[in-house]
Amino acid sequence: MKAIQSMRPATLIRSMPYVAGMALLALAAGARAQQGIAPPDNGPATVAWDAASGRLMLEYHGGAILSATLTANDATGKAVAVKLDQQTDAKDDKVTQNLTFTPAGPGQDVTLTLSGEVTGSGEAFPAETESAAQQCFPLVRNSVGLSRSLRNNAVYDRRWDWVLSGPGDGTTRIAPKSDAENKRTFGMAGRGRSIGLAFCPRFYQKHQGYKDYEPWTYKVWQGSLTGYCTWWAYKRGFTQETLDAMLKVFVEKRLPDFGYAYMQFDDAYQQSNGSCPENWLNWNQQKFPGDWKYALKVIRDAGMKPGIWVHRIHRPGDPHVADIVKEHPDWFVRKADGALVTNRGFHMLDTTNKEAVDNMVRKLYHGLKEQGWEYVKIDGTGDLLRAYQNEECEDFFKTHPTTPEQSLRQWDIVAREELGRDVYIVACHTVGNARNVIGLVDGARLSNDGFQPNTLAQYNLLEGVVWRNDPDHCDVMGGWLMDENAMMPVFGRQAPVPARSVVRPALCAMAGAVLMVSDKVEVYQDDRNIEGMKRSAPVLCTVPGQLYGVGRRLVPWWLQEIDRPFDHWAVLARFQWGDGQGKETKWEFRGTAEQKVAFADLGLAGDRDYLVFEFWSQKFLGKCKGTFTAPAMDGNNGMQVFAIREARPHPWILSTTRHISQGGVDLSDVQWDAAGKTLSGKSAVVVGDPYVLTVHLPEGFKLAGAVVGGEKAEVANQKETATVRIVPSATRALEWKMTFAK
Repeated sequence: MKAIQSMRPATLIRSMPYVAGMALLALAAGARAQQGIAPPDNGPATVAWDAASGRLMLEYHGGAILSATLTANDATGKAVAVKLDQQTDAKDDKVTQNLTFTPAGPGQDVTLTLSGEVTGSGEAFPAETESAAQQCFPLVRNSVGLSRSLRNNAVYDRRWDWVLSGPGDGTTRIAPKSDAENKRTFGMAGRGRSIGLAFCPRFYQKHQGYKDYEPWTYKVWQGSLTGYCTWWAYKRGFTQETLDAMLKVFVEKRLPDFGYAYMQFDDAYQQSNGSCPENWLNWNQQKFPGDWKYALKVIRDAGMKPGIWVHRIHRPGDPHVADIVKEHPDWFVRKADGALVTNRGFHMLDTTNKEAVDNMVRKLYHGLKEQGWEYVKIDGTGDLLRAYQNEECEDFFKTHPTTPEQSLRQWDIVAREELGRDVYIVACHTVGNARNVIGLVDGARLSNDGFQPNTLAQYNLLEGVVWRNDPDHCDVMGGWLMDENAMMPVFGRQAPVPARSVVRPALCAMAGAVLMVSDKVEVYQDDRNIEGMKRSAPVLCTVPGQLYGVGRRLVPWWLQEIDRPFDHWAVLARFQWGDGQGKETKWEFRGTAEQKVAFADLGLAGDRDYLVFEFWSQKFLGKCKGTFTAPAMDGNNGMQVFAIREARPHPWILSTTRHISQGGVDLSDVQWDAAGKTLSGKSAVVVGDPYVLTVHLPEGFKLAGAVVGGEKAEVANQKETATVRIVPSATRALEWKMTFAK
């Protein structure tokens, strides 16, 4: 046997980034020392390759990430030796390690086979790298839990920011094997004339360009981020009277029960708009005579959590700011001659000055934490950064141990210290600016003011990895990129509802993104306008299925995989975006033709039967193999949502009416008892909201009866399906059992 060849490429020497002042350096070092976390190296994995046995081992950051065997056989089945070629490219500090396995000698029709196991942290997940599959059937992919898609050819470990991939387009298979809190394993298999593996450390940080991304120092916010934001509907006109009216309708319509958890004040409550603690912590008594204490109480009494908006801009016209500037000019950025810089209409804080930071930043966020806010939106990320970057600040940055980016980041370091990790923090605005506070904020607004759905596709690769994506206020009756006249039929309602009120919140749910609605109170008083809201909340937390961007465009197909202990299914949404016409860009639906969809294009096996059910029409499209046909949509139908489940030989869940995930929000503990011919489980339901469980009936089966948590159940059999319907008497989780005859 040949000796094992150990390949340990030389460590890449990287220049250490400049750190803003000793305080920042001590803070960063102290945080990591407390956690005992050693950052992963930006270098190749260690490779151990035994050509005689075909054994391959990759080690990175102190552990094995791949253990595999490679074999080669010619057309007659005769074993052929395998050789390894390795190349590592480190251009622009982006390390890509390529391992290529080929036959060691000449041979006819030699096929190589790789079989192995990838080991990652408890945050590792399967995904795909860009390949011809996306050109064949473009879509946006994500998953709730671990994906099993056959399009996956890679494992990304979020904890340590590395990716290991094989060839795409179906030649590599990644299959989840085990899932523990701190460790996940995946089967990796591949076949071909040659086999190539690529390992990229610091994948999002270096290759994707998010320089402050250090995921070993923080975790992504896991809860649903749904609620109401005052800004888009009312701007600065939101008052205590409006708050009372909004909470009243939210309670009457049971929207907190449906998942709308937060009530967030925007630019409406403060004394004035100068960024000093006095203005944010003490409210405008004319608009809010009950002050913040009243607001927090009534929000919590309504079953919601309080959220608030603050800014970073020190406007010299504000009386409080003017007094502070006069008394403490050294707290602010100054020119070489000592004169204060006034850029973009405001002064900039000198965040290397501890006294300034303690009094202007720390005091504010300490006060917000003491008051009890659970959601904090920090605006002005781009405003402040651009002001720091202005040429008038050049003298300051030449003489102070900081940069514009680090000065901005210090603000959020202090905010996070004071608010703690149990308060959700969102940065505004745009990804380009918020990337400078990665790791300090839980979410980032993706765009300018106003709901812009195309950004959800563009930044899908960041969702659940870098932060939670915020597409800005989702006004359900907004007209941007939507047909304002389309009226869409939905189950349970005699008359159609506005299509835009369905499509806009549903897209957020499919994207796993922040869903903060923002319409005037009258919109939610009309039940037709809130049906889409009800079926889209809460939002399930997702990770991307694609480790690449799909561009800033309106993508018609979105696929969300849902993994539960009792089932694994796909939810495929088809959006009709319409066409913009005329000078005022009026959007209209033109209708879309029916379309055959190949299961293989969705990453599903093409050799088995699947059950397909459309949510909004409540129609079973049948048992299908290879393909199914998405029905045509007319000029009123804004979207379709298909649940795709693998067929079973016994009755099984097809769909539920609670949420567009069709079981992802409400179902648990679903079990089939073959001996007793019973299907049982639990469902989370909302009081007064009709709840329907639809099950598939294989040939010969009939639903005989159902017991649903003491509720009155209506049972019906159709040709291939059966339904159980209840109107819940309370918002709760209830147990149910269906009995079948055959």
